[in-house]
Amino acid sequence: MPIFDYKCEKCGATFEKLVSHADEKVTCGKCGSKKVEKQLSAFSASVSEKSASSSCATSSCCPTGSCCSNGMCGL
Repeated sequence: MPIFDYKCEKCGATFEKLVSHADEKVTCGKCGSKKVEKQLSAFSASVSEKSASSSCATSSCCPTGSCCSNGMCGL
């Protein structure tokens, strides 16, 4: 069961919630609002950035400016 970060659209509170199902309804613990938005966590952002920079179609997308023959950056 993953833990997700949320932000309440009503009161602005941020919180984490252990979610058992992807479609589980989450409510704000501070005000009880059901208008919450799932946030991109720092861990998710770093994983997304690394996977986006690890493969490329052109050398301009690689941090080093060049790609190997298999299209993967030298990371």
